[in-house]
Amino acid sequence: EADRLSHLVENVLAFSRIERGNARSNVRDAATGSLLEESRERLEARLATAGLVLEMDSSCPLRVRADTAAVEHILFNLIDNAAKYAANSEPPVVKIHARESGRFVEIIVSDHGPGIPESEHGRIFRAFHKSAREAAESKPGVGLGLALSRRLAREQGGDLECSGMGKGACFVLRLPMAGVAL
Repeated sequence: EADRLSHLVENVLAFSRIERGNARSNVRDAATGSLLEESRERLEARLATAGLVLEMDSSCPLRVRADTAAVEHILFNLIDNAAKYAANSEPPVVKIHARESGRFVEIIVSDHGPGIPESEHGRIFRAFHKSAREAAESKPGVGLGLALSRRLAREQGGDLECSGMGKGACFVLRLPMAGVAL
């Protein structure tokens, strides 16, 4: 509970800084594989609390132009949601991999949970939004993580989207490739 509360406070403070225009971005070139590996231990620990395991392919040789702390924050928010909503999924696996997409690198985070109805794909990125199902099931959180994550992604010239893929949830974090003019 202390970890969950700490994460909630981190999100509220980061969201507040963005809203006030006080957020400081430290964008730099980074190897995608290293960026993923730096987050691995924290992501695995969070998933373990929900009985889930992480399958991460960090072999992507591409470089991104990103704020590495912001990317770690985004990834943790996505993994935290997977831990909440896909805890009893089969198989109990959350996957992360990266691929090239034009001038961007896409980091895909997917699980085998109940998924997100397509009608909710736009609304889940609104601050303090929780679906009716989430509210009824009393899932922890205030509906801030995805809104913050999308704003962090967009501040770096990227984006965060929910992708329909059948069973489970799938999020695509798009970051500008290093050395490529946008």
